[in-house]
Amino acid sequence: MVIRETDRGEPREISRRRFITVAGAGVAGGLIMVACGDDADPTTTTAAPGTDAPGTDAPMATPMSTLSSVNFDFNTPNVSLQAPYWIGQTKGFFAEVGIEQLNITSSDDWVPPMASGSLDVSLGDATVLFGAEDASVQLGEPIGMRMVGINLGAQPLVMIANEGITQDNIAGKVVGGAREGTTNEALAKFLLSEIGIDWENDVDFRTLTGGSNDWVTAMLSGQVDATIAFPRHIALAEEAGGSALFVGQRQDPQAGFAVRQATMQEHPDFVAAWCYAYIKSQQWCKDPDNWVEMREIMVNEHGLDYPDNTFAVLDIDTGIMTQELGFDPALMDGWMEFMTPLDESLYEGLPWRNYVDVSGLHAAQDALGIAMNPAADLSSGTTLLGNF
Repeated sequence: MVIRETDRGEPREISRRRFITVAGAGVAGGLIMVACGDDADPTTTTAAPGTDAPGTDAPMATPMSTLSSVNFDFNTPNVSLQAPYWIGQTKGFFAEVGIEQLNITSSDDWVPPMASGSLDVSLGDATVLFGAEDASVQLGEPIGMRMVGINLGAQPLVMIANEGITQDNIAGKVVGGAREGTTNEALAKFLLSEIGIDWENDVDFRTLTGGSNDWVTAMLSGQVDATIAFPRHIALAEEAGGSALFVGQRQDPQAGFAVRQATMQEHPDFVAAWCYAYIKSQQWCKDPDNWVEMREIMVNEHGLDYPDNTFAVLDIDTGIMTQELGFDPALMDGWMEFMTPLDESLYEGLPWRNYVDVSGLHAAQDALGIAMNPAADLSSGTTLLGNF
């Protein structure tokens, strides 16, 4: 196992509509800013893991990968969201499908190594994949990347501030807005608008380098007065006398796994095997009964730092993981509609469905006895969040 640069980057998120407050919460419902929110949309359910999917015969055999050493890249310093990678190795979920070794890297921009073929699978933002692949198609040189499953179906939204900074007096202050050109930058501007602030005229808006831990460090050191952040950072702000200016969550299929078509052609069962193993690992990690053991494994066996402030919001972080890598295409339509005016790589009507391949996911779901989700033509589906 090769591990490099495991504390850089952050998956992207976004906006408004289905939310919960952070305090004691685990599952997205409707957007709530501090004390108000919309009603949650009801969700449908699929067959429970390990049972036969409705209208199907018994589950098919476990898919096996002919690719045994896998180069995998992720983009989040959040150790809780990393859990399935590490747990899947320790518990043997990856070995079960023939993936004997994960060579793990973390990079801010995973598209170039994916395009070059040096990565077999990458966890990345849906909008980044769709924008980059569509641009390559427009140039007549398609990379051939496909989104093969969604593992993060929602995103907490948090803005924190130093002591004395409130929604009422933030005008004129310096606000950190994540890395330039990222979804987090757009999201920071959106959060300011949610509290009635014009980011261009009312505050000194500055982009920041690095991942979210770096943004919070910049705030705590006084380089900025407030910044976009994540639930685990709220305690850090409060310990320094600060507070959260905005707390919410939006349900969107915002991140998942990218695989090149060339890889799928060379190793036809790889995606099914990857999804099968990851679903099992992610479901294990989402079970609260396993959380203490999960932390012990990641600290003692993989040498990861798992601070108390991160463990304290584990219900939120595991709650945004999808249960079976499926998603609702209607939510993806909404995500793209929201993101288009904020991301120069996107445009209205971008055919994102052309850059999704759920055939391997369906094979994995079938093998696990889970109902097919989303539909093969991406006309319908459901996002299952929360814990068991």
